[in-house]
Amino acid sequence: MIKVLFVGNYLSKSKGTFGVSEHIAQVLPKSRFGVRLTSRKQNRFFRLIDIVLNCSFTTFSTIQIDTFSGSAFIIAEVASLIAKFRGKKIILTLHGGKLPEFFLHNKKRIKRVFQRSNRIQTPSLYLQQFFRENGTDVNYLPNPIPIRNFPYNRSNIKLHTLLWVRAFTEIYNPDLVVKTLYEVRKKYPEATLTMVGPDKGLLQQTIKLIQKLDLTSCINITGPVKNDELYKYYQTHEVIVNTTSYESFGVAVAEAASCGIPIVSSAVGELPYLYQHNENILLVEDLSESSFSTEVIRLMESPELAQKLSLNARKRVEAFDWEIIKPKWIELLS
Repeated sequence: MIKVLFVGNYLSKSKGTFGVSEHIAQVLPKSRFGVRLTSRKQNRFFRLIDIVLNCSFTTFSTIQIDTFSGSAFIIAEVASLIAKFRGKKIILTLHGGKLPEFFLHNKKRIKRVFQRSNRIQTPSLYLQQFFRENGTDVNYLPNPIPIRNFPYNRSNIKLHTLLWVRAFTEIYNPDLVVKTLYEVRKKYPEATLTMVGPDKGLLQQTIKLIQKLDLTSCINITGPVKNDELYKYYQTHEVIVNTTSYESFGVAVAEAASCGIPIVSSAVGELPYLYQHNENILLVEDLSESSFSTEVIRLMESPELAQKLSLNARKRVEAFDWEIIKPKWIELLS
């Protein structure tokens, strides 16, 4: 049996949403792989301690490290150093649209970690291209999407309903979707918005903006929603608005596409690599409510365009189904 240690932030029990590595750990054949994940601790300090202890004393032959920018990069530094000292096979999986910006300011730190690895991979063509242009060979392995958990269904749509599924934090610009609704309601006064996601610091600020714009009665903030319940929102809303400033793969976008909800998104990071404007998505070049509202209204006024985007987006993400990607992970870890 091959013993694999997955290292990252695995907080599905508290957040309700599963990370990619958590899904992979569940679907790997138990007859061939013994999998351990670290860490599930909510406190950052205790999470790092738990990772150090598991990397130092757990029995494993291969370590897979989810590698992000910012303070989260410390996890990759520490885990790879211990694994290298113990002579283990190291796989780095690069995530996060801010990683290129972080690399430009931390080249020596990142290259030290890269040099310890046996393989570097990413689910992002955008990140692959960036790091190859900067001298590092990075393999491409897209994130798997559990398509069966996000069935295609457009028979129960509530007209003039917007959906936003992200965390209330700066990079996802929750204020922008609120302002977008304000603009859309000038044309469609009955338009509403559902905002799904955990608070990462901007919830109260967003609520104040909603109150200021007198939108309290037409915006529903649900908080976090479990992965296996998200499809209900994708299937019943007319359009999803993705206002992120960065994107490395866009799991939420792919899950939405699987359910067939037409997508209006900022044209950042991985998204222009995976999707084609006017074919399976509507991409917005600037982060302004006027640009987003224009595309949302265009969708609402054109059922033919909405249906085209819906069908083509579903076809696009079928290439990321678990059953297609899972064998590649099995081969990699074997």
